[in-house]
Amino acid sequence: MHHPFVSRALPILYFLILLFELIGLSWYFATHDVAPSGALSVLLGWVGLGSMIVMLVYSIARRSRALRRMMRLSYWLHLHIFLGLQGVLLIGFHCAHLFTRAAPIHWLNPGVLNFIAVVIVFFSGIFGRYLYAWLPRKISGEQMAEREVDEELANLDEPLPPAVEQLWGDAPGGRGFIAMIGADLRTRAALRAVSRMDLSARALALAKRKVRLMRQRAVLRSTQRLFRYWIVLHRPLAGAMYVLSLVHVALAYMFSPSLGT
Repeated sequence: MHHPFVSRALPILYFLILLFELIGLSWYFATHDVAPSGALSVLLGWVGLGSMIVMLVYSIARRSRALRRMMRLSYWLHLHIFLGLQGVLLIGFHCAHLFTRAAPIHWLNPGVLNFIAVVIVFFSGIFGRYLYAWLPRKISGEQMAEREVDEELANLDEPLPPAVEQLWGDAPGGRGFIAMIGADLRTRAALRAVSRMDLSARALALAKRKVRLMRQRAVLRSTQRLFRYWIVLHRPLAGAMYVLSLVHVALAYMFSPSLGT
């Protein structure tokens, strides 16, 4: 499934849903006394946890051709990001009482530890998304190998103005996160320069694709290495978060049998 309108509309729809949830819950919590063990708080916890479980379908989609035939990998990624943001938002309201009451925070409380794990995994995910954006991808959203990048660049042989070609002539290689950030900033500047040029729609799309690929190619091995290191770190963090969530739920229902009633 692919349609240009869907590609543009999905992020907007997800943003509006999150904004509605944020405004609605902020108003309700500000105007009502929400009990930590009340029905709403428990519902927020379950829906938040459910969102963070369902978001794992993206990991399955990366390996499943059947799911990628149902929907482009980039769409699965959009859903993954939306569910992650929604999970953090709802769990934040679910845990609000831990940080807003006058009593001191018990940092070894399973609920507090679970929330801290959620926040750590959330920011780790943001960092991973930044790295992922610097890995060259096909139109379908699948990651490209170095050979595939070279093949596409060889096929993008239509002539472009010299001013465009200069924009990737200074694409230095480099190793490490600092080099990648520098390449990112220069690439953004180069793409803005392309957008200001008087080019046809086809030439503009071609120029942007080539500028991006040439610059991503220059730091590709460094980016791939950083991304692999991030995965090695992120997966156990996410695993710990889910384990703490299960422990938190189990203890909550063990010591509060009437939870949510």
